[in-house]
Amino acid sequence: MKLSHAQISFKSSGTPVADDFSDVYFLDAHGCAETDYVFIEQNDLLNRWLQFELSDSISANVFVIAETGFGSGLNFFQTLHHYSQLLEQGHTLPRLYFLSTEKFPMTMADLQQSIAVYPHLSKWVDELLPQYPMALTGCHRMHLCNGLVTLDLWLGDIHDTLPQWLNEHDGLVDAWFLDGFAPSRNPDMWNEALFTQLARLSKPNGTLSTFTAASIVKRGLVKAGYKLTKTKGFRYKREMILATFTELAIRQPTQQQHSIPYYARPAQPLLQHVTILGGGIAAGCLAYLLTQQGIEVSVHCKDAALAQGASGNDLGGFYPQLNAQASIASQVHAASFVYARRFYDALLSQGAKFGHAWCGVLQVGFNDKVQQRQQNLIDQQVWPADLIQGVSASQASEIAQVELPYPALFIEQGGWISPPQLVKAMFALAQQTGLCQINTQSTLSTDVITNITSDPSQAVIYATGAESARLAIPALPYRLVRGQVERAPASTQSTNLQTVLCHKGYFTPAVDGIHALGSTYVKDDVNCEYRPSEAQLNLAMHQQSLVECPWIQAMPLPTSGRAAIRCSTPDHLPLVGAVPDVQQQLIDFNQLYQAKPAHTYPQAQNVKGQYVLTGLGSRGLTTAPLMAQLLVSQLLGLPIPVTQTVANALNPNRFLIRDGIRRLSYLDRFTAS
Repeated sequence: MKLSHAQISFKSSGTPVADDFSDVYFLDAHGCAETDYVFIEQNDLLNRWLQFELSDSISANVFVIAETGFGSGLNFFQTLHHYSQLLEQGHTLPRLYFLSTEKFPMTMADLQQSIAVYPHLSKWVDELLPQYPMALTGCHRMHLCNGLVTLDLWLGDIHDTLPQWLNEHDGLVDAWFLDGFAPSRNPDMWNEALFTQLARLSKPNGTLSTFTAASIVKRGLVKAGYKLTKTKGFRYKREMILATFTELAIRQPTQQQHSIPYYARPAQPLLQHVTILGGGIAAGCLAYLLTQQGIEVSVHCKDAALAQGASGNDLGGFYPQLNAQASIASQVHAASFVYARRFYDALLSQGAKFGHAWCGVLQVGFNDKVQQRQQNLIDQQVWPADLIQGVSASQASEIAQVELPYPALFIEQGGWISPPQLVKAMFALAQQTGLCQINTQSTLSTDVITNITSDPSQAVIYATGAESARLAIPALPYRLVRGQVERAPASTQSTNLQTVLCHKGYFTPAVDGIHALGSTYVKDDVNCEYRPSEAQLNLAMHQQSLVECPWIQAMPLPTSGRAAIRCSTPDHLPLVGAVPDVQQQLIDFNQLYQAKPAHTYPQAQNVKGQYVLTGLGSRGLTTAPLMAQLLVSQLLGLPIPVTQTVANALNPNRFLIRDGIRRLSYLDRFTAS
């Protein structure tokens, strides 16, 4: 999961050189000109954008460029330069998605120095740098140019990342920038596996250009189904390659290999209106993201006001739950956390007002067992230090500004957020677009929902949290857990606390003289009355975990707080995607245990026009933004911001599929309880 940064040296001209490959990132003083000629002109991008005609289909209003090697970002910045110039001239252009890969990302400082030789790009460099990701594998989604441009930077080996790009429709990529160090300098990249993936992901008649004319590249592209055109190379190069993807039949076996029909993600490309059921953080993220795409939204919240469920706690800790191994759950949390921090910063830059502090989070090693587990996480070196790092007891005390005689894991980019204020801020931004209508004390019957979804331009999303288990959604294995959080008045000592503390529970710095202290964890209890007995449990949990901290031992018993019901799942991962037609899928997939090739099974049947985003448990502040981005991308047929493996692990029908593979009765999960 953690990657090494590129080792860079700079020539006297300012041109960056990759020391490990003994190759330059771009030609001295000619980098932008080379990008213009090799990639922008040969792919005919400006004309293709200018010929764009607005469509009723959101996905048809998007142009996707994919690049093999982000490097210094020069190709991206120069593309954005031309795109923005056309916008300034008043042209209506498609939204731009730029998907790029990079195994050895530059540090932020090296990237900034590399592009400094081209001052006309500084505007876009300055917009990207606050979003520039840490060296963590996976997809990092960033938005620029007032949301019209999306950069998906996939960090990792290209032979690991490209196979994880989802392509469930008729191609994904309109134009390829086949870049990277020369085949002679980087032979591991330029092979048949690469060309096969390019073909798998290309749209019919999609174009490709590359600076090289090496024979291995020509042969590989032709074999993969591309028609090549001989083209003059840039400056002193005699020849370069321009190609068009034409042979659809060639890619069919590869498509089958990468397609898992029982995890199909239906899109509604003609979508115009979405009805969201719910009023918490999941619903708020969805409403904001959908309206940013120009989709009308109607929100139906059963309560008298928004954020009355699990999103109603005064304060919540914001941090990922990571393990020493890069499990699927850890990958979801890591990716969600870095995206959420970027997402919240963007909301703030748009004028959103919500209580928060990026004060960091200390996960306290409060006993030998926990310290051993934390040391194992540090030793495995799976995660970059920018995400999580070990600190000594003295360092932990310095960070916390209270006595804390325990080593800890420190998540510097974490902190605390006011969930109800955040939710209301997102809905306010959605309403500012004029596309969002909010209805409180409102529920919809099954018949009304069925009538809504009979129209292919409409969809319904259940973002209903703990209510999901009581609604007429087909059988999904929800787990309901009561959690009580205390409002604890700060003492003279505790008011000095400057960071969020986590151990068995969490403890926030004082805000307006009050700490948030929690929380209990009571399974299958849906009573939300405040209980003094649980206040005692909460305080005792903190005092026992931090037994060597006099300041916590002196805390008085809290007398006020709040209880809410969290909705989670057996594997503690959210449910994101189409509502499955359970009865039909039980018939279609009743022989999964025979382990036939995946593509031999039928496409998963789902309930028409109905989707779900729930099961966030106690980690909604961390996971909701990326999960909502994933669902919105799926709905609109856009590139998705996670790997296929992660998307499959979040699919709502995953428990049905797993039980079928194991030859277990899925419905026994529910009849037994």
